[in-house]
Amino acid sequence: MAQLGLTGVSEGLPIHKRIQARLQAQVSWVDEDSNERISILGHTENLGENNALININVLPKVGSSVKLRLSDDEKHLIEVPAMVIRVERDPSKPQAALTIVKNIKKWKDEVLAAAQDWVTRDIRLNYEGDDWLN
Repeated sequence: MAQLGLTGVSEGLPIHKRIQARLQAQVSWVDEDSNERISILGHTENLGENNALININVLPKVGSSVKLRLSDDEKHLIEVPAMVIRVERDPSKPQAALTIVKNIKKWKDEVLAAAQDWVTRDIRLNYEGDDWLN
């Protein structure tokens, strides 16, 4: 099995970037059953090149179309349509995995840069001076 994994990497399969950053997220959708508009505030767990894992208390159904709005320190970053591809119904940490369906170039340019900036700020604020940090 390990050899198969090495073969895949050596054949140039893409390695997708994923950044663990906590940006403010607002997820909105229309509930299929009640036809009610739902808008939930939460935060990101991690962000990829065309996806996001969001921590929110109310979860949309898998396959639902949603609108995702991200902010960093009250600064609006982006609003994009997305599709729910997976949900985690863990009561202590409910999460929705979303795939971005439009504006992917803008997502990569603006959101991944903001996520990387968040990581840099987090390290400076919380870990600078720790022995393990190089």
